[in-house]
Amino acid sequence: MEDRRSDIKFGSSSCRGSGEASATVGGGGKGKKSRTPSLVLGNDEREASAATDIRSTWTGEKKIKIQDTPTSGGTGKVAMTMDGDSADKIVEEQEQGPDQIEGLDWDQDKLNEKINCYLQQLKCDLPDNEDFWVHCDDIQRRELNERLALYRIRAYKEEHRKMTDANLKAIYPANFLEDEGYCELYELHFEWYFDPQYCNYARLQDYQRLMLRNNGEYENWEEYRNACSTLESDQAFVQLWEKLLSNTKLMEFFLTNRSYEPLKRESVAFYHALKIAAELSCIYKPLIHFGFTEFICTVRFDHSWDKYYAGFFGELWKRVAKQKMNFKEALKEVYYEGKYTRGNFEWKYEFESSNPGPLEHLYNTHLNHIDEKAEEGVAYQLIMEAAKKIFPKRKTYYDYAKKKLGIAKEIGLIPLDPCESST
Repeated sequence: MEDRRSDIKFGSSSCRGSGEASATVGGGGKGKKSRTPSLVLGNDEREASAATDIRSTWTGEKKIKIQDTPTSGGTGKVAMTMDGDSADKIVEEQEQGPDQIEGLDWDQDKLNEKINCYLQQLKCDLPDNEDFWVHCDDIQRRELNERLALYRIRAYKEEHRKMTDANLKAIYPANFLEDEGYCELYELHFEWYFDPQYCNYARLQDYQRLMLRNNGEYENWEEYRNACSTLESDQAFVQLWEKLLSNTKLMEFFLTNRSYEPLKRESVAFYHALKIAAELSCIYKPLIHFGFTEFICTVRFDHSWDKYYAGFFGELWKRVAKQKMNFKEALKEVYYEGKYTRGNFEWKYEFESSNPGPLEHLYNTHLNHIDEKAEEGVAYQLIMEAAKKIFPKRKTYYDYAKKKLGIAKEIGLIPLDPCESST
């Protein structure tokens, strides 16, 4: 049987179609997926410096690289980044300390057994058979092009956003849409596009055809694009990420407890992630593998650098705003205390130049407005938010999926029934 996905490779530079090229359906294309993601676990060096390449303690495979200098903020205090929604019974906060975290008292063999059990419950991936990857026929192509045109119109013309397909078709009949090239040129104004290769396959959701552009803000954009995740899988993945973060006891244990080996802590965290994923049931296994890798790197990076920069700018703010010190004198005092000396800053220039340096400009732009009378807790949160703006980080699949879901909702791509396919 001919495999219809020969040019589709998960996590590689060879990818479906031509990326941001024309998405009007009509062309052919054969493909194959080769998806062999591996769970990446690291070590404590990443907590001190995010400069190193990360290798799996399970596979030895070299994987993603986090930026080498403190150029990103993040979630800060992990538990404070969420909307306050507590995790369900699967990730219920433990009140009795880390010893009560499920899986912590198991040996590694038992942990691996439990992990494998939950992995078996996950959806492996998209179907890898010829029947699923059938191409659109002429009628399906025309209907698809008309649907895509309506999405583009809603995105381009705000006054049409809340209109139903039927009402939009009354304004823009099929012959008009065809004459206008199905409004493809509208996509030049968007942060997203409909992938032309995905548009060839009749059984995909329109959501799977929707892609965010590669503008450099995402950590592994090519991998995200190749994931071809469904609407339901992305919705579940976002829930998984947020439920993990909301489990404050697990996160505190994972980030701060040094009485257990890194592999043990990561395995326990992965077990809890899989337990949530199995309950949500519709997350594709590849998302779990590379998504958990990103989760681990993100919470470690954020825990280290957000707290560092919030502390650094907090000390500056206390001196400048509360004690009315000159900025350069405040900076010297903070620097020579020795606690905050990391970062690629031109310290000598900041100290000796008669003109304001980059750090002073950053302070004036992002922190100068914080009221000197603000309570310490309030001031800390404002300073934390400022640190995130000053050092924005490259985004993960969680950010990608959440933004894509928002766009899909805005343009009418998500059906009223979340379980209903858009095709």
